[in-house]
Amino acid sequence: MSKFVDFYRHAQKAVSECITSAAHCRQSTHTNAIPPSVIESLIQTHIAPIGGSENSLNVVLVEGKPDWRKGALELVFRRSLLNIMNQWPEAEKERFYQLSDCLDIALASSELDYLDTVIPLTLIEELLDVHTIAGCEDFFNYVEKRKEQLIVSMVPGRGKGLVLLRMCNEMLRRLSQEKNTVFCGRILMFLANSLPLGERSGVNLRGDFNNEPVHHDSEEDLEADPTLTGEQKAFYRLFWSIRKYFSNPPSIFQNDNFAELQMGADAILKRFQTIASQEQAMSGDTDAIDASGGKRKRMAGCMEDDPDAAEDMLKEINQDYQFPRLLSSRKLLELEMEDARFRRNVIVQFLILFQYLSGFTQSEKDNTQQLLAARGATKQSLAQPPFTLEEEQNQWVVDMQESLLSLLRLTKPHGELYTDIVLTILRHERNWIIWKASGCPAFEKPPIDAATLRKIWESKKPRMMKPSPIYRFSYGNPEMTQLYGKTHRTLSEVMMSRRNLPKPILVLDQALEELETHSDDASAIERFNLANGALFQVTRLMSRTHAYLLPKVYLSKKEIYKSFWESSTPGGGGTPAVAVAVAATNTTNTTNITNTTTTTTNTTTGEGERMIEDKPVTERVIGEPVTERHVEAEIQVLKSTKEIIAKEWV
Repeated sequence: MSKFVDFYRHAQKAVSECITSAAHCRQSTHTNAIPPSVIESLIQTHIAPIGGSENSLNVVLVEGKPDWRKGALELVFRRSLLNIMNQWPEAEKERFYQLSDCLDIALASSELDYLDTVIPLTLIEELLDVHTIAGCEDFFNYVEKRKEQLIVSMVPGRGKGLVLLRMCNEMLRRLSQEKNTVFCGRILMFLANSLPLGERSGVNLRGDFNNEPVHHDSEEDLEADPTLTGEQKAFYRLFWSIRKYFSNPPSIFQNDNFAELQMGADAILKRFQTIASQEQAMSGDTDAIDASGGKRKRMAGCMEDDPDAAEDMLKEINQDYQFPRLLSSRKLLELEMEDARFRRNVIVQFLILFQYLSGFTQSEKDNTQQLLAARGATKQSLAQPPFTLEEEQNQWVVDMQESLLSLLRLTKPHGELYTDIVLTILRHERNWIIWKASGCPAFEKPPIDAATLRKIWESKKPRMMKPSPIYRFSYGNPEMTQLYGKTHRTLSEVMMSRRNLPKPILVLDQALEELETHSDDASAIERFNLANGALFQVTRLMSRTHAYLLPKVYLSKKEIYKSFWESSTPGGGGTPAVAVAVAATNTTNTTNITNTTTTTTNTTTGEGERMIEDKPVTERVIGEPVTERHVEAEIQVLKSTKEIIAKEWV
């Protein structure tokens, strides 16, 4: 018996025992995945003695040549996977569980250097080849979960990178873009997350377009169809005549193709707006689309405001949506136009085309050159036609974009969310185009060598050793510095710095002088208020040091007003007119300094008997106007107060 056959039998037994033990462990723990520690212990127990450095079978290894035991172990794993597939049908979940166990053991063996690192990906590629599309979609879950282990130490362009790229591309060729759209997206996302961002394998460096023609009904068949009206035939002809510009945008700049695109886009937009308005009218929506594509304010509480709208939309897409190609039959166009998803797809295609056209304005070309210069690129690597969009053409493109975006936001379901996603993708696509135009430069910066690093350190050392400048705000911020950063005076210093209070005599002299000066041009009420206010100020000043003089002042005021009252009412009858001034004078002062008593006198006239009550002069009488006599009384009070102060003031 040869050494190879002997090793093959022992390896087959070891791998079989590992798979059986893994299945028992999975069933006993009621889990679908086995912990990595259990897998490693099984390998160390069964595979390491024959495939590792222990070499329990005493296999002869030639120094300087590859270890042939890895090839034999690879054959064992391949046969084991085929046996599992023959044992279990594709509909059984146990089949995928055991395949996952076997691949986990092979993956761990490659990490322990018992297999080549590329073998697990090769086995996965062969398993995908022998499964149906449904089986591949279920089995690809395993590939997504083990991505980090599968792509470790992977170099794009050779080894595992080539196997991974070949496996995914082969799967994409088998899938239908209409029926398996979600699975295609999963594979593309897996590639995007596995390969580096700067990998050129999936980049169209020259910017070539897919010029595959879109076939539609011929002119003869269209004209011979009696079921279509002239308007329907014209719209069908116009709709499909501009489809060639989506697959080959540079052809727009030839001859009068731009005018044809304008005419077709305007007609399609108008048709879409009409259909959308009819749908909203039938559904009772309050939003309305005008001719320019604008809309009124949306209703509150709509679906776009739901925070879980993105998750719901994704589930709806995965379960219900189909992605057929554009069916070009003349009898189906009217039905397709009624489908909101068809209109949404056409609008997105227009937005992509208009973004391409926006790059041919002079300002956008200058901006692109600046971005390329910032990236260190001298010229574009993309092949673009030498065409510059005119101002009128650019304005039409901008207006069409705004109208299409407004219409897209109103297209149910999830119009707002869908539009935001499309705009985000278009912005990312713009950055991607700039990166391709600059020749796909690497995103990683090269490491700095020791000499350059030393030079940078020496240039920064003087600045780092220099003491830091004093911060302009010593207390941290302007407010705290203004509050605590200045020297403050004590309360006694503040009180001493206050200006001196005026002397009462000076206040009286100034008031009397003003009363005399303005005796002609000021009214009686103004002069009365001036005199009364001066007396109030004088009494306030006197209360601080000479409060004992206040009763004399108010007693003098009382006598002055009493004499004026008696002189104004001959015979002691009537209401004293001057009492109004007394009330206005004493409402703000303390008038109860001196108590007065009232006297009652009875006088008898010839016509009858009338009682006159001698009220105190401080009582307010409402309704009497201020006259010159009141002003004269106040002036006399000021003069009397001045005499009192002059005599008693020390």
